[in-house]
Amino acid sequence: MKVAVFGTGEVGCAIALKLKSEGHDVVFGSRDPGEKDSIVALSHEDAAGHGDWIVNALHGEDALSVLTKLPLAGKLVWDLGNYRSAIDGPIGETLGEALQRALPETRVVKGMNFVSAQIMGDPDRLDGHHSTFIAGNDPAARLEVAAVLKSFGWRDIVDLGDLTACRAMEQLAPMWIRLNETFGHVYFNLAVVRDEDR
Repeated sequence: MKVAVFGTGEVGCAIALKLKSEGHDVVFGSRDPGEKDSIVALSHEDAAGHGDWIVNALHGEDALSVLTKLPLAGKLVWDLGNYRSAIDGPIGETLGEALQRALPETRVVKGMNFVSAQIMGDPDRLDGHHSTFIAGNDPAARLEVAAVLKSFGWRDIVDLGDLTACRAMEQLAPMWIRLNETFGHVYFNLAVVRDEDR
């Protein structure tokens, strides 16, 4: 699979390196073309042309500025981003919904916007049961993203349905910040515990 990852910070590098380790053809989309962590970084435009999948690992404000200007019709956009402003303020239109509105010919799937970068591609770093969430308007696209998450080792992938679920998912960003401050590290996640007999 050809994948273009936008964002070369901790999140983008974690996802790109994991996808590359599984044999995918991965590039970065960057303002500064060159190489990052042994992965080629192309211009935003060239990266968009390369990827069948676009992974958004940019902050929400940057994603809306960058991705919405690119020719992404027909592509799956896996959105891991959160707004910076969501940390200490209300969310008007969620990032996932805003990207889908601005890019109507793409298939946007929200996923792993709460999980620490260090755990995204290695969920077994944590002991015990823990969960990750996905949402998207296209059920087939959600299944495609879920399949990649399973290949990463995720066992509890909670499908929340369409992108209106972003209203819940993106409001978890301040919780991540507070837990990080409380624990003093990034090695934590949420678990959805339910009665499997119901």
